[in-house]
Amino acid sequence: MTATERIKEMLTNSKVDNVGASGWYHTPECDRKSSDVFSKRIIGITDYNNWDFIKIMSNGIYMQEAYGSDIEYYSENIPLELLRSKMIFKFRSYLVNNERDMRKFPVLNARENKVYQREAALIRALAEHYKGAVPIIPTIFLPAHTIPEFTGGIPVAKTYFDECPDAVDHMLKSLFETEKQVIEMYLEAGADGFFFATRFSNSDIITRAQFERFCMPYEKALVKHSVDHGAWFNMMHIHGTKNFYWDYFNEYDVQAYNWENVPHDVSPGERASVAYLRSITDRILISGTDQFADFYGSTDEVLDRFMERLDVAARESEDNRFIFAPGCSLPLDIDEENVHQLRVAVDRYNSEHVKEV
Repeated sequence: MTATERIKEMLTNSKVDNVGASGWYHTPECDRKSSDVFSKRIIGITDYNNWDFIKIMSNGIYMQEAYGSDIEYYSENIPLELLRSKMIFKFRSYLVNNERDMRKFPVLNARENKVYQREAALIRALAEHYKGAVPIIPTIFLPAHTIPEFTGGIPVAKTYFDECPDAVDHMLKSLFETEKQVIEMYLEAGADGFFFATRFSNSDIITRAQFERFCMPYEKALVKHSVDHGAWFNMMHIHGTKNFYWDYFNEYDVQAYNWENVPHDVSPGERASVAYLRSITDRILISGTDQFADFYGSTDEVLDRFMERLDVAARESEDNRFIFAPGCSLPLDIDEENVHQLRVAVDRYNSEHVKEV
């Protein structure tokens, strides 16, 4: 059974025999190079780990790059603290510095933009290699999610939300129109769906009224646009650790949720467990590990930790429609062999528990 067949089995059946596995981390040494170079790196990672889908790890600010932001990228001799924090770039300046800049924020012609052309070429190279055997899932950073990197950080972005909401609406509409084109380009290149990322996901960072105005309309519409153009495996990456707006996300036409179910700095009572998610949705659930704690240690220590995590999460899913994975991108000082233990743990779990289904 191919990875695509396994995912489609999860989508069409109420219970399946095996849980899945996937993982993702940035590769700054090649993520802005040619599609030939970057695709070979992704193929190597995918084939070694036998991932059940490819979550393309483009550089995390490619949207800002496409708009012409002044960015310094780190690709060599990166300090340990930056690798651990995943801060492998810095903005020399920001495109939006006042309300006027926000009100004139443009819509791009995505098909003529070199950054989006580069990303589409990467998708095309992967699609030509795998020929439908593995789902290819590029990342779309949803409109509100991108604003902090255009303005100077989350606190600055939230000031705009509070003080000039009409200007924010204009910027969001421009981003929305640009991303509609990007979605079409990526699907034409061979994408199967999208990893829709939103950081404004919970009451700790945005109010309900702000979410309803600045996030939900654009996010739901972009997801629908992708479905209307052929996406069949979309997932919401619900960034953060607690107090998520699950009632809103339940209205999105996606096939899976990805989120942090065991963040180490959040008490068990505040975590969004797999059991809780299964009680409110029949979507595929993609989670299981803590990004900042679980991947450190010896290979044996990591595997033992993963087996404990997976045993709980898979049983809580009740139906094995669960993919053991990080809840976000991983720090870059992690041994890649420790990431491989996601697959080792899943294969071991499946071999031991398949008869129970």
